[in-house]
Amino acid sequence: MSHKNEKVLVAGLWHQGIVAAACLADWGYSVTGIDFDGKKIGNLNSGKAPIFEPGLDDLIVSGLLSGKLVFSTGQSEQINRAEIILISHDTKVNDLDESDLAEVFQSVEFIIPHLSDGVIIHVTAQVPVGTCDAFSSLIKLSRPNLKFSIAYSPENLRLGEAIKLYQTPMLPVIGANEKCTFELLSEFYSKAGVDWQYCSLRTAEMLKHALNTFLGLSIAFANELGNLCDEFGVDGHRLAHLLKLEPRIGAKAMLKPGLGFSGGTLARDIQTLRHLGKKSGIGTTLLDGLWEANIKHNRIVVERLVNHFNGSLTGMVICVLGLTYKPGTSTLRRSAALELIGDLTRFGAKVKASDPAADRHELQNLSGFQFFEKSLDALTGGMFCCL
Repeated sequence: MSHKNEKVLVAGLWHQGIVAAACLADWGYSVTGIDFDGKKIGNLNSGKAPIFEPGLDDLIVSGLLSGKLVFSTGQSEQINRAEIILISHDTKVNDLDESDLAEVFQSVEFIIPHLSDGVIIHVTAQVPVGTCDAFSSLIKLSRPNLKFSIAYSPENLRLGEAIKLYQTPMLPVIGANEKCTFELLSEFYSKAGVDWQYCSLRTAEMLKHALNTFLGLSIAFANELGNLCDEFGVDGHRLAHLLKLEPRIGAKAMLKPGLGFSGGTLARDIQTLRHLGKKSGIGTTLLDGLWEANIKHNRIVVERLVNHFNGSLTGMVICVLGLTYKPGTSTLRRSAALELIGDLTRFGAKVKASDPAADRHELQNLSGFQFFEKSLDALTGGMFCCL
């Protein structure tokens, strides 16, 4: 590899892959982003990302104008000349929050015939431990004489802060089974200005599961503690603030009582570890309890309303303000608000909703509530409001 003017290919263009492509182009690399969705490619080449992320459209436009960034459905010569290939899909999950790797494997199988000797495949898609070894086996089976290497990094971009966190990652880890692969990639990402940490492929894959599961445990603990605080007249939010003063817990601990986690990100890794435990015969009692505790807590708002009104919400009009997965983004994928609305309607409530940031295209595919462009219009005639 030349170490200078590297040609980079990014496969999988939604939140993670588009941010990576735009940031790498901003660092001066020649980047091609590929995806099988021709309409999405057309919009990206016009400077419009399919998801709102602060500053992302401007960064895309800058890359396009500089000639450092281009998007396509994937031509063989674009893959062939790439020295580094990022597999950066936002891995889908099913209704049980289990990983659906079909799209990720499709990308890998698509690029295999066109790979050049010496290529590094850097996987940042959220995949179960052992997946990179499966990719390696696929490549060796199809191209036994190809010289290549695979690395994995646990991405943790977070919607609304993705550009900052990509350019200065908080968990700078590169997993690879060859130290030379780590050294090449740590040099490639040197503009991030962080101290990259080295570990094996499987350790890096497991790290992503461990991180999200730990965060899930923190949230579940905070919510159960919050329920006890409500019962005994304790200020749960103040308690959380005071707990963070303890150095062994820390200022950024996720201890604020509220709804449980949703959206598939944390849930996917918890489910992955539970499945690994089941497959290997190793018990995961703590994780099983975490899973049940989170499901129960996400129902607590509706349960309290139903109990207060003697078992039914029929005839009640409830306003829900805020629909997106989290602040600072437009996507509604698996948002806690949508899960809440589903529970409310099952108990007979009529739901009005509003969110100025909500992706209007995604809204077209949803039902079960009445959407209002203006929040005040949604509030009119409502008996209760959920924020």
